[in-house]
Amino acid sequence: MPVGVAEGAAQQPGPTLPPLRVVVLVDESGSLSDADVVKEKEAARTILFSALAPGTVMSVAGFGSSNAAGQSAVDVVCPPTTLANGQGRDAVAKCVDQLARRKPEEGSGTDHAAALQQALSAVRGPGPDKKIVFLLTDGELDVADSPQWGDTPERRNAAAAAGAREVLGELEREGAQVWPLGFGEVNDAALGGFARGRSCTAAAPSPSARTVPTSAELTRAVADAISAASCVKIIPSPPQDLPAGGSAEFTVTIPAIAADASIVVYKRNPKVQVEYRAAGAARPAPEQGGGRFEFAGQSTDTESVLITDPTPGEWRVRVSSATEPAQDVFATVVYQAAVRTRLTATPPAPEAGQTVEIAMQVWARDKAVTDRQALEGLTFVTALTGSSGFPAREATLTDPDGDGTFTGQLTVPDDAEGELKFTGTVTGVGVGGDTRELFTRVHRGARPVQGQILLDEGSPRVLRGERVKGTLRLANSSGRPARLRLQIADPPEGASLTVDPAAVEAPTGAVDVPFTLAVGQEAPLGGFGVTLRLVDEADPTEPVVERLVSREVVEPPGWPERNLWWLIPAAVAVLALAALALARLRAARRGARVTGLRAQLWRDGAVRSEVEPRDARSRVFGFTVHEDFTGPQLQQAADGEPGAYRVRRDGTALLLTSPGRPPARLTPGERHPITPNLEVAIVDDFGSGSAPPSPGAQPPPVPSAHGAPSFPPPGGGARPDPLGADDRRGFPVDPNNPFA
Repeated sequence: MPVGVAEGAAQQPGPTLPPLRVVVLVDESGSLSDADVVKEKEAARTILFSALAPGTVMSVAGFGSSNAAGQSAVDVVCPPTTLANGQGRDAVAKCVDQLARRKPEEGSGTDHAAALQQALSAVRGPGPDKKIVFLLTDGELDVADSPQWGDTPERRNAAAAAGAREVLGELEREGAQVWPLGFGEVNDAALGGFARGRSCTAAAPSPSARTVPTSAELTRAVADAISAASCVKIIPSPPQDLPAGGSAEFTVTIPAIAADASIVVYKRNPKVQVEYRAAGAARPAPEQGGGRFEFAGQSTDTESVLITDPTPGEWRVRVSSATEPAQDVFATVVYQAAVRTRLTATPPAPEAGQTVEIAMQVWARDKAVTDRQALEGLTFVTALTGSSGFPAREATLTDPDGDGTFTGQLTVPDDAEGELKFTGTVTGVGVGGDTRELFTRVHRGARPVQGQILLDEGSPRVLRGERVKGTLRLANSSGRPARLRLQIADPPEGASLTVDPAAVEAPTGAVDVPFTLAVGQEAPLGGFGVTLRLVDEADPTEPVVERLVSREVVEPPGWPERNLWWLIPAAVAVLALAALALARLRAARRGARVTGLRAQLWRDGAVRSEVEPRDARSRVFGFTVHEDFTGPQLQQAADGEPGAYRVRRDGTALLLTSPGRPPARLTPGERHPITPNLEVAIVDDFGSGSAPPSPGAQPPPVPSAHGAPSFPPPGGGARPDPLGADDRRGFPVDPNNPFA
């Protein structure tokens, strides 16, 4: 009998994104231009709108120098603000507008030491553990006019430089990252010296200087720094032209893994209006498209909407301007997945010296993530430690099957005893990261019942109603049969999964027991992950073996997909027959045309006149016989002209209808009398059977425009064809081209 999911499956707390403590230091010194400061403000808002995690604390400070009484080197324009809702983000977006290039009377030097000291105070206060400092500057320290640093310009700059290095060391000891971003005329060597700390994950580059030479490169440089610093994933869109008084629309993509996503729109002017519409939504946000929306910065040059539980897919962003001048606008999607992981070890209670199979899955939005693209760039690491004090052992896990389950091996030390702890972590750009711990003990002596859960090789996708096949490989050394149960532990909500058999009897010795994991007809589409657990009924608290299984459930194929094996060959055959029939029809139509026919008028054994069809593509060739000063001549007949002779093709023969007479069937070149002294022959240049001229007959004349013969040039011989054609009187070589 099949059994459903195990009851009392452990419930893990929902995943959350780790909050950040972010400090943005903005250079306001006179060495920058007003345009440079505008770029800095845009960068500050980009950083703000890229901080997705609830509970993030952000502050913004401008800095210059303090050269006289009444001046301050640092100006905190945005005090530490918790980004718990849209109001907090909007408040920071607006206070960034207070940043401005300083005048000499305001202290227009550059005191990096004072600015970094402000950041140190901010990261030492209460707040989140992850600390990031963004330093927006040209890198040039200048406190030559600041008396608190010494008595000469040289000593002042030297002292401030030493102070900056000291504070940078303190920031690093506090675990803060320092990311310098260059604006204006950048001193690259100086700028790079400010970088400190490590990025959010080993897969991302460590802090380094990023220079922003142009507005077009600002977003990319800032995005790279934010992504490596906080592990958010940023997807930019190409810019769009927004005409004055017009509108523009572009699309951005929110992936299915995203638990939170922010669409950031760089509109350049606060008067520009923005509308956001989810994939397939009939109404714009906030009416449709997500669980919760936070709009911020709508009255500034850069705005955003933060979406919790967003509808995945392509979103349309529409920007419109009433009377503002034309400009480029663009958007980025910033997202991060709040994930949790599952961790198993096989065997669950290993012996000393035994190799343990480790497996991990990552879950987001209550589903196992099986999409390779979403998992790309993530790092899965498991560490083994124990109460006996052996050095920690680590293994990086991989997913060779591409099914979303990452596996690896760790060996328990030979002298290990007591408690063991497996610690699994997942990190990477685009996820919030997670750590899971699995506790067990070293088992003394061989377990009486041991086993493996093996899955048949197959696709990482499974259809509704399909079964995943596998084998229980068991070894029973207890001396008696063991009664085991196969369970589905920690099932996803609404799962329609069963295993068969649920009850297994393991005789003494080794045995393989086939089993199936059935996916119900009502199973939710998308990725799922479960833990298959085999327990001994004699002691169900300690599993014999566990295995993580992940698959992506897809709809069964429809009738066309199921019958492609014969539909495609049948369609090819039908198309081939249709093409053959069409070719024959076209050939028949071409064969009925009078292309290549010539009418010859014979008298006294010689050709006296000749004429070709008026329209070679026609199916009827009409001509008349009239008296000219040179004698009887042929000329082309108009449609419906009375007294005309009509020629049609009839297979390989020709039908000649003379005025007032029934049709006569002729072979090409055959002469047919029309009067006692005149004969007509129809020559087919594209067929066979053209009659040779009679002995002593002159070559046929080429008809002139008015039907009179054209005589050979003096000296005899035929007139050369100026088109280089053969004896077909100028017709092209290809008879199948009706337009030649």
